[in-house]
Amino acid sequence: MSRLFLNIIIAISLLLHSGLRAQDNPALSSFAFNPLILSPSFAGLNIGTFAFINDFQYMGIKGAPQTTISTFDYGLPDLNLGLALDITNDQIGPMSNSWVRLSTAYHLKVGRTETFSFGMRHNFLNINLDLLGENRIDLDDIVVGENTISSSTYNLDLSGLYYSRKTYVGATILNAIRGRFLDSNFTARSFNVFLGSEYQYSRNIRFAYSGALIVQEGSPNTVNLYGQYFISPKWRVGLHSHSRLIGFNTIFESKGFKIFYKYSYPRITAFNNQSHTVGLSFDFINEKQKIETPIFFLN
Repeated sequence: MSRLFLNIIIAISLLLHSGLRAQDNPALSSFAFNPLILSPSFAGLNIGTFAFINDFQYMGIKGAPQTTISTFDYGLPDLNLGLALDITNDQIGPMSNSWVRLSTAYHLKVGRTETFSFGMRHNFLNINLDLLGENRIDLDDIVVGENTISSSTYNLDLSGLYYSRKTYVGATILNAIRGRFLDSNFTARSFNVFLGSEYQYSRNIRFAYSGALIVQEGSPNTVNLYGQYFISPKWRVGLHSHSRLIGFNTIFESKGFKIFYKYSYPRITAFNNQSHTVGLSFDFINEKQKIETPIFFLN
């Protein structure tokens, strides 16, 4: 009970600290459906899983953000190792970013039911900017003479994760080795702290919660909070609060399949364009061969 209240107090404190100053990140705000987005330390905890997420932000606005994430996760429990590959495409206006990420994790037992996981992720990023049809100050600028700018770079993420069967807490340094693109530009370094737990209040009342604080260079802090109630072992519903979005989410699972849906409404005056996230995952390893995992919503 004390651990539960401690985690709740920490999550509430983070929310009050950041408030509405933060701006939402479409990819990171979907971590409750796929925690590999937050930390490579989660690699391998699902043994063998393919997941797909599509996030549509502020639908109805031309050029609104749209993010697609496909993840392949595989574990080698005999070696305490995890491997994961994800391919992400993020579009906003004339800009399109594509990532290929390779995550590795080593899971070290530090107690009877506790484990510490060290993770490393190699990120290969390509940025494309299509200026065809966009207004420009200098039409003769040789940089945009052909309407398209493209650049590729590499960066590295490092993370640590402590977890038991029903609770976890961890941190990640994103872009620990920063990538360089367009000569004088670098990928912004960011840091996130996250935690979560599952709690059985009584025989018929079971719920889970999770929170993440994301601090990025040159941007306001972002806090994402999730909570879910288990209507049945296969069906869960809950609420979430992001920097400028609030809404509900649900997950249904059966025989290794999981279907995700998240609806978000903006907490901005005179702005009512909603956001939607849909996704699914499939466990291609027999359930009896899987190890216990504390991943929020995926355990």
